[in-house]
Order: sequence, then C-alpha cells, then structure tokens
Amino acid sequence: MSYRWLALPLAALVVAACSAGAEDDGTNSSETSNSGPGGTGANGFDGGSTASSGFDGEECGSVSAANAVPASVLVVLDKSGSMSGGDGEPDKWGPTKAALTAMTQNAAPDLRVGLSPFPKGDFNWSGQAGCFLNPAGAGCPEILADGGCHDVYTTPAVAVDALTVTGPQIVSWLNANSPDGNTPTLGALEAAYEHMRAVEAQGERYVLLITDGDPTVHTPAQTIGPLSIPESNVECKQIADIEAAAGAAAVGSPVVKTFVIGSPGVTSNGQTFLSQVAINGLTAPDGCVASSQQCHFQIGTASFQTDLQAVLDQIAGQISDCIFALPTGDDVDPNKVNVKIETEGGEVEIYRNPNHDSGWDYTDGSQTKIQLFGQTCEDFKATKGNEIVIILGCVTVVQ
Repeated sequence: MSYRWLALPLAALVVAACSAGAEDDGTNSSETSNSGPGGTGANGFDGGSTASSGFDGEECGSVSAANAVPASVLVVLDKSGSMSGGDGEPDKWGPTKAALTAMTQNAAPDLRVGLSPFPKGDFNWSGQAGCFLNPAGAGCPEILADGGCHDVYTTPAVAVDALTVTGPQIVSWLNANSPDGNTPTLGALEAAYEHMRAVEAQGERYVLLITDGDPTVHTPAQTIGPLSIPESNVECKQIADIEAAAGAAAVGSPVVKTFVIGSPGVTSNGQTFLSQVAINGLTAPDGCVASSQQCHFQIGTASFQTDLQAVLDQIAGQISDCIFALPTGDDVDPNKVNVKIETEGGEVEIYRNPNHDSGWDYTDGSQTKIQLFGQTCEDFKATKGNEIVIILGCVTVVQ
C-alpha cells in the first residue's frame, strides 16, 4: 500500500475573539467552544510560548465568536474507457464511485466540493476513426488535431458548493454515468483551474485529480511497415504542458493547488508525471523528487476501494483549512491582533510569522482572515479539544 497519510478529517471548528476597545478591568472573559478532530497529537505548537492570560502578560479585552472558513475543492475525475478495467486490469469505476460516495458522507459538511469528470462525451469518435483512414477528408484535419482534447466540462457537472448540497448531486451523477473515451487531462485541468479561480470562496481552493492512466498527448505522424498513421491530438499538447498548468495555477491569483490520486493501472512513467503535477500543485511533501520518489497518492489493486476511501478522507481533513475569519467592525485593528491556542495542557501563544513555516499570518492584503501554518496548523488539528482564541487590542507580536 503506497500512499501518504495526512491529517484526520476535522470536526466543526469554533473560534473565539475579543472585541477591541473593550474597557480593561484586569480580566479576560472567554467564550469558546471545543474544536478539532478526533485523535491525539503533540501540543508543541512551534513558534509560540505558554501563557496564562492576556498576551505576553498584557490584558487585551473581552472575547467574541468567529468562524472557521471552509476550503473549496473541485474533483476532476478520469472517466476514460480504461476505468472500466479489462485486458488484465481491474474495474476501477465501481470502487471509485463507492469511495467518492463515502467521502461525501464522511467529510465535514461545510467543506465545499464539486465534480468535473472527463472526458465529457461529446467528441465525434466515429468521425475520428474514419479520419485515420482518410486524413485528407472533409473536416478531418480539425478532428485529428482536436482528438477529443477539448471534450471536457467548461462548467462542472456539479458546481462547487457545501457538501450538504452537492453530496447527493455527486452521487446521482456517478450512478448515472459510466466510463468511455480518452484522457484529455490538460483540457480538464485547464477548465478546472479557470473555474476555481472564478468561484466565490473565502478559504483555499483546490483541484483533486483522480486518474488511472497516462494522459492523451500529441501524437506525431508515424509509419509502421506499410501503415501510415496521421498526426493526431495536437491540441492535447505534451506532458510538460500539463505539469506547467498545475504550476501556473499554484502561483496565480487566487492560488489553486492540486492534489493527485493515481488509480491502479498508472505506468511508472505516468507515476513520475503525476508526482510532478502534485509537486507543481504544491501538495507534495517538501523536497520530494518526482524522478525518484512518489510525490502523489498512488493506490494499488489489493484493497483499492478501502485505500482510495482512506486517502479521500485524509485529503478532506487536510483541506479543512486552518483559516479563520476575524470579527467584523471598524474597531478591528489588524496591527493589534494576536492568537492563542487553548489546549488541555494550558494556553499557548502563537506569533505572527511572515515566513509561513509556523505560527500565523493574514491570508491576504485585506487582513480579514488569519491562517495557521506548518506544524502549528498540524498540531492544532491533531488534538481533540484544542481551541483558537483571537486576541484583539494588543500590538501584534511578530516572530
């Protein structure tokens, strides 16, 4: 079994904050509720120090409620013909349907999820077959160049929304459709990135690619004995173009990151490609090298459905962001915001860290949301009962 284990799925998170401008009477009122997933973990919280009240010994004000901000993810699902198995390969469509169905039931209900399968199924496959025999025929140069490369959903089959809304829609689509066609991965990802950049979302944005084979790419003209095979799939481009698309999305505005799951049937070259997509998409382990390591999630055949479901649950846990909205109002001074973690072992102060290797920082220039980074986020999610407290009124402490 060869997949990486990530954080467990989160339960609902409730964050506490204190209102700026409150009269300092030497006390700190606290109105928080339990948060974090099941499981156990360390309370190290790299980047902070313990304190009993206030911040760095300074009393700051009272406490009011704030909300965790859910992530948004578009599942880009390979439904090419090879997903149905055959020729010695196992059926992957049935187990994938079952695992995705379970994910819609197990993940946090406020997680925002959509579905964009590929290929869509509108390409003229019979016309392409005829054009291989007569490439100079009417419309054949265009059909051969296309090769189904644009046979993708420009608008997702299930639009991204809260899982309570989209879960039944995703299950319904999966039950009503079956595998067929080629694997236009570039077109599917480009459409997904464009959609996710435009979707309304406060949390982080992700694409989750699930595929079982090498993508369809440009095939040059070939001569095999007396047989001449014309050039095809020009618009699918090359492997490097798909990897570059993931990299561009991860540094664009807004950022869209890419998770990758390889189902059984992916060749060794295909696994290297999928690992590079995960690296470029900013979801691979730090320092992972695609040519010599497995940097994406690769599922084997022995317990495919169980393993895929476990990976989906873990990804759902990771993309339940450590992002929290600040209280709204004119009295919130972004230069006077600090963060504490309340654990069973006591309070831990978390410092603002612009390097993002630990601690917290604002998500963007609006300074309306904060995010925990690195080990700070992992430690917060790993222990049931941890609480976030956003402190207003004290000058921000920067690490």
